[in-house]
Amino acid sequence: MKRTRNTVQRRAVLEAVRSLGASGAHPTAADVFAEVRCHCPHLSLATVYRALHALVEQREIGETRIENVARYDASPDPHHHVICRSCGAVADVFASLPPLAVRRLSEASSFALDTHAINFNGTCPGCQATSSSAAAVPASAA
Repeated sequence: MKRTRNTVQRRAVLEAVRSLGASGAHPTAADVFAEVRCHCPHLSLATVYRALHALVEQREIGETRIENVARYDASPDPHHHVICRSCGAVADVFASLPPLAVRRLSEASSFALDTHAINFNGTCPGCQATSSSAAAVPASAA
C-alpha cells in the first residue's frame, strides 16, 4: 500500500464521509463534495475524488458500487449491503457467508475467492410501512 500524506483536504473528506455515514448513509462523491464545501469552499471536486481514492486505498473508508455509482462507506471492514428498490436507501449488513457457500461459489466459478461483498435488494421498513398504509386506504377515500 502506497504511503500518502494526510493533508487538510483529505482529513476534511474523511470527516465528511464519517459524518454522512453516522446516519447510515453511503454518500457519493457529489454528496461528500457538497458536505466538504461548507467548510472548505475552495476545495475542488477533483481533489475530493483524489482524496476518496487515497482513503479507500489506505483502508480508511470503504467503497461499493450501487447501480454503477461509487458510494463511500465510513466502515472499511468487509460487509454486505441491503438496498431498497423503492427509495434507494442503503444499509450495512455485518454477516458472513458460511464457508461452504464460499467454497461452492469458488468451485462453480473456478475463481480463487479471497473476499466478497454482496448487495441484497428489497424494500426497507419505511417503504414497507408506506405501501402498507397506502394499501389500507379504501378506494372510495382516495
